Amino acid sequence: MISFVAIGTIVGTLLGLRFKVFVLVPATLIAALAIVATVHGARTIAITILATTVLLQIGYVLGYIAHAYADARWHGRTVLRRHASKSHPA
Repeated sequence: MISFVAIGTIVGTLLGLRFKVFVLVPATLIAALAIVATVHGARTIAITILATTVLLQIGYVLGYIAHAYADARWHGRTVLRRHASKSHPA
């Protein structure tokens, strides 16, 4: 179970770096098929699929944020923009 969760997080991060969000559907299905093929017991299968799916999505979001940050840095944009206010001029 732990290996599926760890691999799901890493794969989610890699998918977030390169692909759109729709890639999560086939990735989740492939992960579910792999879990069903290797894990025994209905309860263990359900918990492993749930945990892997959640961490696949969390990994995707982290990869997407890393990609957006790297893209902004590459093109010379600031990631956090600060606006000057009257009380604190820039």
